[in-house]
Amino acid sequence: MLQLAVGGKTVRGARDEQGRQLHLLGVYQADPGVMLAQREMRHKPHETLHFTAALDLIADITGAIVTADALHAVADHAHYLHRRGAFGLFPVKENRSTLFAQLDTLDWDEHTNPHITVVRAEETNSGHHEIRIVRVQPLAPRQVNFPHATRALPVERYTTGRGDGKIHADAEPGITTAPAQTADAATLARVLRGQRAIEAQHFVRDVTFGEDACRARTGSLPRALAIFRSLAISPTHLAGWTNNAAANDHYRNHPTDALREFGLMG
Repeated sequence: MLQLAVGGKTVRGARDEQGRQLHLLGVYQADPGVMLAQREMRHKPHETLHFTAALDLIADITGAIVTADALHAVADHAHYLHRRGAFGLFPVKENRSTLFAQLDTLDWDEHTNPHITVVRAEETNSGHHEIRIVRVQPLAPRQVNFPHATRALPVERYTTGRGDGKIHADAEPGITTAPAQTADAATLARVLRGQRAIEAQHFVRDVTFGEDACRARTGSLPRALAIFRSLAISPTHLAGWTNNAAANDHYRNHPTDALREFGLMG
């Protein structure tokens, strides 16, 4: 299953002549971890206006599940993905009040609703332990106010290890246009987790490559440098590296290995 994660990032050190910060909207292939496209946008509040244009940079997205944050849970995006033979999966927040209320009033008790499939996963990373519970239930046509919707899926997260000794709980509903024959409940749960991959790539660009500290701001240079940083990260993922800092040290000392990853050397 091809997952394309869409997410925005602010390049904090780059400003144009009017003092506006540079914002980029990226399309990231979650597995193996490659940035496929980035579109420049100078007005972050209008990120939704660049969603389709960013995906238009990719020739074929047929059969892909496209994930993004709640800002993109809008009808126009669902129609666009449907026209291109792709599917959407979005969280829903209270700013989409009608849809949020419709999802909230559904029967989410798996003991009384036999149509619910529950997927549970646990993960420990950097001292944080997280339990995720995803409940997936099918939707009838036009049952909710979202075009092409097939299933609803609230996510519960219980996290420990934040240093305060407490269990932190949060929950948010979600909606997908992917049919069950394309992605079962376990696949949807995995795809929901995969949206974090683009956020992790943004973190690497900031921490390992110092993107936010970069003061390049002339013309298209900041965007070009962001592309080069993403390009530098991609072959490490393709080669199976899980530690980006270690990968950078390796390729710095063995540059011919990096050329081989790009197919430039035999």
